[in-house]
Amino acid sequence: MDDDQWVYVCFTAEDLAHDVEPAFVDDIVDAFDGSARPLLLTCAEDSVHVVVADGTPRLRQLQEHMDSFFHAWTTNAPPPHTATAEEYVRSVLEAYAARNELRRKNKRRRKAEQADTPR
Repeated sequence: MDDDQWVYVCFTAEDLAHDVEPAFVDDIVDAFDGSARPLLLTCAEDSVHVVVADGTPRLRQLQEHMDSFFHAWTTNAPPPHTATAEEYVRSVLEAYAARNELRRKNKRRRKAEQADTPR
């Protein structure tokens, strides 16, 4: 999660290291692996390195970040918490994607577009 409450989901530590630009590593507020263990991101020689910072899963903290993301970027309530990090992240991403699909389908035309339409 970055400082704008945006969540990036990567499937491997290598993907995460590749996707985070070294100049923006300080914008990452928290990172977790698939088991909700916190990750540490560091920069060295224009590359990002990812290691498990602590072997203790922090599921509640991960869920709070995901809830924060959902509240910041949607108008809906986040899905209920689940027993595992993978299940919860998947449910949030599915709910977010469904919300975007519904929004596209039900998107109202802008006033400028309505003014251009003959009546």
